[in-house]
Amino acid sequence: VCTGTDMKLLRPSSLESHYETLRHLYQGCQVVQGNLELTYLPAGADTAFLKDIKEVQGYVLIAENEVSGLELQNLRIIRGTQLFQDRYALAVVGNPSSTGKQGLRQLGMRHLTEILKGGVRIEGNPELCFQETILWSDIFHRHNEFRGEIQVETARNRSCPDCWALCAEGHCWGEGKQDCQT
Repeated sequence: VCTGTDMKLLRPSSLESHYETLRHLYQGCQVVQGNLELTYLPAGADTAFLKDIKEVQGYVLIAENEVSGLELQNLRIIRGTQLFQDRYALAVVGNPSSTGKQGLRQLGMRHLTEILKGGVRIEGNPELCFQETILWSDIFHRHNEFRGEIQVETARNRSCPDCWALCAEGHCWGEGKQDCQT
């Protein structure tokens, strides 16, 4: 169990110390008490420190990053006890950052099966692939009052692989067969 953050989109004074703080907070963590805010990560940053996270009690914010992927393959549940902008349990916005460098290419959250409260907002991620192939409504808990709050921008990246070719069902979290949604 580890503590989350509540910085939203506030730019840290030192990007290097920000990365080290995130790595220290989440290394070996399975349950985040609070919010998982992954912001301002530089291209090539090693995000393996996120691989053990299975549950987030607040919201997940992925914003202003230049990394191509995040090691969130074991994330199973977002409880939404706190919501980003009072409505989103998962917000993936503005990747890449304003520097115009390469940004987030895949979500990779292949084990995400439940969002208890809050919607989904995915926009401003020109390199991101497959977000529109995910069955978001199946992930929402049936009593989630934000079930209709799904704002998912269609992929504009022309170099995205064909999800149907990768996954028979056509629901992809990433670029490998292991990233197919079942």
